[in-house]
Amino acid sequence: MLSTVRRFAAVPLILLAAGCVEAPNDVRAPVTSASFSEDVTTNALAPGSAATNGTIREVETAYGTRQVRTVPPPKLFDQAFRDASAQKHAADIEKLRQAFMNLGPGVDPEEAARAARVVYTYVDQLVIEYEIEDSSPLAHNTKVNFGQKPRGLCWHWAHDLDIRLQMERFKTLEIHRAIANYNNIRLEHSSTILGRRGDSMYDSIVLDPWRNAGDLYWDIVREDTRYNWTPRQEVFAYKRARKQREAKKAELDSVN
Repeated sequence: MLSTVRRFAAVPLILLAAGCVEAPNDVRAPVTSASFSEDVTTNALAPGSAATNGTIREVETAYGTRQVRTVPPPKLFDQAFRDASAQKHAADIEKLRQAFMNLGPGVDPEEAARAARVVYTYVDQLVIEYEIEDSSPLAHNTKVNFGQKPRGLCWHWAHDLDIRLQMERFKTLEIHRAIANYNNIRLEHSSTILGRRGDSMYDSIVLDPWRNAGDLYWDIVREDTRYNWTPRQEVFAYKRARKQREAKKAELDSVN
C-alpha cells in the first residue's frame, strides 16, 4: 500500500520535471500566431532567405490583456547548411510537398515545395540550437526545465516553427496552432499545423518535431491517432474560464 502511495505521489513530480505547458508570458512565445509588421516591407524577405532585418509583431491576448511587441525574426543557418539538410531529407521533403498538394485545389505548387523544404531544414537547425541529444523528448524536457538545455519543450518547437513559416508569407497555405491534453493528467502538448488557406485546422497537416526528439512527424490532423488536437484559442478560452471560476471560488471561500 505504501509503495502505491509513493508511486502516485511521484506522478506530479514527474509531470513537473518533464512538463510542456505553453507559457504565454515567455518573451519568445506569443499567444497568437505572429505576423510580419508593415515596417518589414522596406526589408522584404526573399522566399527561403535568411532574415537579417525587419521585425515580427506579436500580439498577446491570452488572459484578457492585449500587448503588442516586436521581435527580430529568427536568424537562419547559412545556405550550405540548408542545402545539405534538404539533400538529406529529399525523399521526405517530396512526400510532404505532395501531402500539401493533396490538400486540394488552390495550393500553389511552389509554396507546397517551399513549405516542405523550410519545415525539414529548419527543424534540423532547431535540433542544433536546442542541443537535442536524447532520443526521448521527455528526457530533454527535464533538462530544459532544470536549466541544463536552452530550449526544446513542445511549445518551443511550435512557436519557433510558426515564426519561421510566417517568414515565407504564404498566400495559399495557412498556419494554425493547437494544443492536446490540456484537460487531463497526460502531458500537455503544443504543435504547429499548416494547411490550405481557408480550410479547417482538422483538414490540415500537423507538423510535430517534438514527439520524436527532432525527427519530424507529420500527418493530417484527423489521422493523428496519438493526440486529440484542439485549436489553441479554444484552449486558452477554457483556461481563462477555469481561472475565473477558481478565483471566484477562492473569494467565496475567504468570505465564508
